[in-house]
Amino acid sequence: MNVPTAKSNCWTCKERKVGCDRALPHCENCTRAKRECKGYDLKLAWPDKYDGRRKQKKYQADPDTSATNYVTNFGEFSFLNTGNGDVEGQKYTVRDLAAMGGPTIDSGVSRSVSPGLEFWKLDLGEREGSLLSHYDSVVARMMTTIDDSTNGFRLQIMPMALTSTDVSATSLLQAILALASFHLGSREEALTHKVEAIKALAESFHCAPPLDERFRLTQFASCLMLCVYSVFDASDTSWYTHLQGARNIVSGCDRAIASDQHGCNPFLEEWYEYHNTFSEFGHPSQFKTPSPSIHDILIPEGVAIDQRIVGLLGCSTELLRLISCINQLRTLLAMGKGASESDTMGLAVQIRLRLLNLRQEVLVYPDETSGHISHTRIHHTAEFYRVAAMLYLHDTYPVTAPSSSTSSPPTSPLPFPSVPDLVRQGFNLLDQMEVCSSPWPLFVVACNVTEDRDRIKIMRIFGQASQVRRIGNYDVIMGLVKTVWSRVDLRTNEGRDGNAEIPDWRELVDEKTGMPSFT
Repeated sequence: MNVPTAKSNCWTCKERKVGCDRALPHCENCTRAKRECKGYDLKLAWPDKYDGRRKQKKYQADPDTSATNYVTNFGEFSFLNTGNGDVEGQKYTVRDLAAMGGPTIDSGVSRSVSPGLEFWKLDLGEREGSLLSHYDSVVARMMTTIDDSTNGFRLQIMPMALTSTDVSATSLLQAILALASFHLGSREEALTHKVEAIKALAESFHCAPPLDERFRLTQFASCLMLCVYSVFDASDTSWYTHLQGARNIVSGCDRAIASDQHGCNPFLEEWYEYHNTFSEFGHPSQFKTPSPSIHDILIPEGVAIDQRIVGLLGCSTELLRLISCINQLRTLLAMGKGASESDTMGLAVQIRLRLLNLRQEVLVYPDETSGHISHTRIHHTAEFYRVAAMLYLHDTYPVTAPSSSTSSPPTSPLPFPSVPDLVRQGFNLLDQMEVCSSPWPLFVVACNVTEDRDRIKIMRIFGQASQVRRIGNYDVIMGLVKTVWSRVDLRTNEGRDGNAEIPDWRELVDEKTGMPSFT
């Protein structure tokens, strides 16, 4: 019978420079000699003490790694803590990741609110009015990169909630109040409104008029607003559940969502597509298409209207759909579907060409209620998404030369940037942003950095965004990024040379407890 042994000598025998029998759980040499066996686990190492028998290594401090570079904007040191859980391949819950990502946002912060809204038609108390005013003047404007007449968070969702007293409108109104309360730091009040929103939404499904499209649209908007609440509150892991509710409404009354009878429908469709795409990024199991194949992945047509940057997306509709194509490609590869190498590579090359050649256009439609609009910020954010999409494609399926057994796929007249080049492009764009408002591209770029100085910069960007925007999702994603970095550093024989394979982050999260949202 083969007796299992350790893969290396125990630390006691290594230090004594003697042979080791590698017995488990303790070395028998140490046991016979009644010495403490220090085992075989991972051990941190510091420079050796000089013993006079060998040439001493010289260690020289790098000025760029000064301790001051590891201090955050909030006066704390940045550390990447690697523990037993990382060594043992532990999976983490979303709440674990939030705790690793950063300090809990202070709930005592108060913010100024605008005096009021002109279109209130409900009998609201003073507190509800203040919360709606905060949503209108702050929250609804920060959820889009273009705060003009297309900002449906203010100009379409608010009237849906305020111009009716039925239970679907009540649910949407309570979800808005919950979001505003949470952003103002009133957590208990936010939870009260969230519970009321869910209760009203549940009641609405029992009394929904079968042909009332407005009623169904308001239900749909309430589900999506509860998704947004889950993004803001790091302790709320029900984002996917609320999105599934929106999907059920779409499948039950697609005509209501797709019709043009109501002016808010295009906004709702884009809002839904945004959440759905990044749900695909994190939930590969949601693809239920019978016998999916690579030929089912449809690349968008590339019409001009889809290249217009949409404020709530942060990028163009075409780019969002290309990201969805990469999601589907990754899922098929993970499922081991039998596509030929040439077909797979051909699809990857087509997506690559579209990403390289995509030119996203900034179009603004200001009105008297528009906020500050920066064309530069809009463009940089959209480009940041494009850079991240190219990194995502490389992580999913690096386009390399085909093997001799396959026919050559379409070639690109433009060279595809390398990962380090794309990371540098991402940092160049981040340097021109006051605050990063888009967690998904920041996450993709962060997973591809290897140098300490870049990691420290990423941590500072996440910390600043979390404090300024007060969205708990940043802490969850930062915790996940730290876990990815720890696993990269633990990869043997690869080191930190920029060539270590990035682990699939989905394997690091306990899916049963909820998956992170990247919206």
